Amino acid sequence: MPSSLQQLEQAVQGLWFISESESALEPFSLPAGTSLETEADFLKAIGVTGQPVEQVTLPYFFRNMVRQDQEDPAQQAIAQRFIALQQWLETNLQEVRVYRVGQIQIQAYVVGKTTEGAWLGLKTTLIET
Repeated sequence: MPSSLQQLEQAVQGLWFISESESALEPFSLPAGTSLETEADFLKAIGVTGQPVEQVTLPYFFRNMVRQDQEDPAQQAIAQRFIALQQWLETNLQEVRVYRVGQIQIQAYVVGKTTEGAWLGLKTTLIET
């Protein structure tokens, strides 16, 4: 059976997160034992300092990607892939959270805990002017 990281890599292959630009979704991990109790802990874990950070919910983060009102069949298929991705994250990871780091060019991280205690997730870049 493929590892969680391999499953996640397959789930995001060819998916682009759309903001004012399009950015790939890249899987990443943090070792077991990494503390993410606070936003400051998260910034320390990813090696970033002095940036604003905020947390949002997973449904809020994916809200524009999972819209069902698309008329274009290709857009409908992409929305279905994002719905499946969100369900995978909610099913296979615990304590799922989304961090948005920075302003205008925002680094977004979706991260949750695996059953082994490591942190696994996705990162992407959002442009919001």
